Amino acid sequence: MAETAEQIVTHRQAKILVVDDHESARNLLKRRLSIYGYEVLTAGEADRAIKLLESHPIDVIFLNMFLNGKSSYDFLKTLKENEKHKAIPVIMMSSDSDMELIVRCIEAGAEDYMVKPLNQTLLRARLSNCIARKEAYDKEIAYLAKIEQGQKQIVAQEKMASIGVLVSSISQELKNPLNFIINFAGVSAEICSELCVNVEEKKDKVDPEMFEYLNTNLKKFQSNVKKVSEYGQNADKILRFMLSQSNEEGGQKHPGNINKIVTQTISMLLSAYKSNGKSNLPQIETALDNAVPHIMLSTQSLSKAIYNILDNAVYSVMEKYEEDISKAKIKITTENTPTTVNITIHDNGIGIKDDIKDKIFNPFFTTKPEGAGVGLGLSSAKEIIDDHKGSISMNSVEGEFAEFNITVDKGGR
Repeated sequence: MAETAEQIVTHRQAKILVVDDHESARNLLKRRLSIYGYEVLTAGEADRAIKLLESHPIDVIFLNMFLNGKSSYDFLKTLKENEKHKAIPVIMMSSDSDMELIVRCIEAGAEDYMVKPLNQTLLRARLSNCIARKEAYDKEIAYLAKIEQGQKQIVAQEKMASIGVLVSSISQELKNPLNFIINFAGVSAEICSELCVNVEEKKDKVDPEMFEYLNTNLKKFQSNVKKVSEYGQNADKILRFMLSQSNEEGGQKHPGNINKIVTQTISMLLSAYKSNGKSNLPQIETALDNAVPHIMLSTQSLSKAIYNILDNAVYSVMEKYEEDISKAKIKITTENTPTTVNITIHDNGIGIKDDIKDKIFNPFFTTKPEGAGVGLGLSSAKEIIDDHKGSISMNSVEGEFAEFNITVDKGGR
């Protein structure tokens, strides 16, 4: 059954702004509207009205035709040209019958016009109609935003699926040459060690300058070979992890141990940072409950969720302790309970502002600078935890810490 305007209005307390330079008139209207159950704000001039509009979600504006001896037409036009305020219905009020001005105001976007003194029955009817229209507009905008967000998410998921196939293919192609690099780095390291020993043994038989030259360059060569081996092994860890993820059928659950997933994910995350040339990294402390059993879960998905949260934690502490990373603290804890396995990820980084706490799990929401993230990490983590019949929550104090608490159901549903 379709809702009437009166029914829609009762869903919430509408907020009305009365703009009138006559104090007695605006106070009288405020009292009337308050009796009807509306929250009423008042302003005696345009600047005050603008400030109230900027700080409050106004549903309807009652605007006197004249303010301080001047026509309100320009003020009305300014409102309707403002993207934030143009959808707010404006009801003009006047004790005069300047039809030309009334028409101009209606053409400029005023919703209605009432003659003072305002008829109470007519006032309630027109106000209810305006509020219903405003609420319908707000619902439409919210619905369109939701559709747009959903479309973006679908596009992102399709891209991620394509990237997954591409990553798997590239990983396979890189596996053999990477093995070649690692193996030959190992052989080169052995040869280099033998050369160092041989040069040292013939120290007395070689010209001192030549010995110093050979010894210095062999040590540089040995250091370079060691770096090639280390970076190659880090890259190999990442490739192996990526291959294991792509080979696992997405979403399917198998018996797995969360403690093992945590340690593997930490290792993979740090290896990824090191492969990107970042060596000054925070320590990630663990306190893993040995009683955590094997439970039905998707290793790939859960690892991705933990990785995303840990990645944010590393970013947060590195932002805060750029000058002294030794002060950074990240700790991940697991706990076995009768029905769930709980995971807590705590960092002492920059924290999360109060005004965005309700947005952090929204797709495409990010506080990172452009190019540092697309805002899908936490929304993806929440979807994964929801799929495991679990929950994820966050507690934070801006500038002090952020803590994410995850529960994973042990029932294997």
